[in-house]
Amino acid sequence: MKLLSRFIIVLILISFSQVTGQKKDYSNEPGYIEFGDMSSLESGEMVTEVLLEDNLLQMVAKLAQAKEPELASLVNGLKLIKVNVFEVNNDNRAQIKSKMKSLQNDVSGKGWDRIVRVKDKEETADVFIKTSGDGIIGLLVMSLDEDNEAAFVNIVGNINLETIGKLGEKFDIPSLDSLQ
Repeated sequence: MKLLSRFIIVLILISFSQVTGQKKDYSNEPGYIEFGDMSSLESGEMVTEVLLEDNLLQMVAKLAQAKEPELASLVNGLKLIKVNVFEVNNDNRAQIKSKMKSLQNDVSGKGWDRIVRVKDKEETADVFIKTSGDGIIGLLVMSLDEDNEAAFVNIVGNINLETIGKLGEKFDIPSLDSLQ
């Protein structure tokens, strides 16, 4: 019996590692943005990193199909959701602004279009999209808000802006819920 239970556990671990253990390279996707090393921005207490790859997004789409078909349809077309959120303080504020400026310059030179820009005393935010003949294939959101929080979001895949705000609301992704 011990041998059988060990065998079953090994089979489960092997199948789970095949689903989640393979790291896919998204750098060739036209909607992908390389944020670079973000570790130097982690001087605050709060750091959030989210990385939802296509295999997990497909599982979410299947689970949501019955109760939330619109969300399932949106998620089904996505390949990657990458989110980095940092607490902003005096130690990292200049680095965060520099990173935002660097990413702005990078995407502007690669055919991305800025569709939203907010800049006032309380908030700085930029939203860029990458389009192809088929529609929107990449979304980049960068924000620095009055709550001393900075967010960098990259979504890769077939994106429908009409429903992308629902995705931000559902997964609590900063700045995306404002696109509704």
